[in-house]
Amino acid sequence: MKLMSVLSGKGFVMYNKQLAKTVSVNAAIIFGQLCASYESFNGKGMLTIKDKKEYFFLTSETLQEETALTYKQQLKAVKDLEQAGYIETKIMGVPSKKYFYITDKIVQELFNEVNSSSDKKEDLENTSNQEAVVQKVTPRYDKKENLVMLKEKGKPVQKGSSIKEKNKKEKDKNNNININYNCNFKKPLEPAEFRELLRDACNEFYSEFTIGRWSKKQWNILIGKFVNDTIESGRYLKVPQENIRGFAFKCIEKICNNSDYKHSEEFADYQEVMKDLSHAKINSYPSDKLYNWLEDDNLIY
Repeated sequence: MKLMSVLSGKGFVMYNKQLAKTVSVNAAIIFGQLCASYESFNGKGMLTIKDKKEYFFLTSETLQEETALTYKQQLKAVKDLEQAGYIETKIMGVPSKKYFYITDKIVQELFNEVNSSSDKKEDLENTSNQEAVVQKVTPRYDKKENLVMLKEKGKPVQKGSSIKEKNKKEKDKNNNININYNCNFKKPLEPAEFRELLRDACNEFYSEFTIGRWSKKQWNILIGKFVNDTIESGRYLKVPQENIRGFAFKCIEKICNNSDYKHSEEFADYQEVMKDLSHAKINSYPSDKLYNWLEDDNLIY
């Protein structure tokens, strides 16, 4: 029996072992299924182009059917893949659906791995050839003289001088690295200055994210809370000045995705389940004393 032909059937999901080691096994399984789904959507011409990126949608039910991972496991794996930069997600359509975009990070890693293997093989071959040439042409000397090779003029070179010269080069190299590091180091921005730059960066994306979601007043409240949280939590210390705009875009995108999910059919179903569980477990308590956070429209995600 040819086991590999059996394992390559439709009942199995292919996943990358290196991705499983660096991220997680569940993330590698989800990524393998996303790649297979992308090929299927692409072959049928059903990809959705958004911002020059090819998106396709998958429901949690489909992922669970294909991978046997629960909804909670899927959320964790998708979040890990997003943070690692292998995929991007976006909530689009009516009714709202989660769309996936596979970045080119995995392709770059595979390409670099192939190049690295080729370079190592080439270096090994060159080293072997050089050693063979040295063994063939280098004359033998008495060990007591501590000589390794001859200069062009026939003068011997001792090992001690070679070691000192090598150590000097390494020391100079380390000094240059320290000098460059000190020169490139930038003092973190003051909170007030960072606050102004972050708010300006957020307002650049006002038209892109507010349509169909928030009014101008709601946008100002949302951005004000986001900027204050960034300053108070100290996260701004980790954001270089040149990356503030990208940081703002990614954070607002996540806020929008959470907001869209809150108004999606999937979240509505989740509300019904939570309500049933709440009534079943604590129906002995007076309803007027319970706070139902699911009905609170003032929550900002």
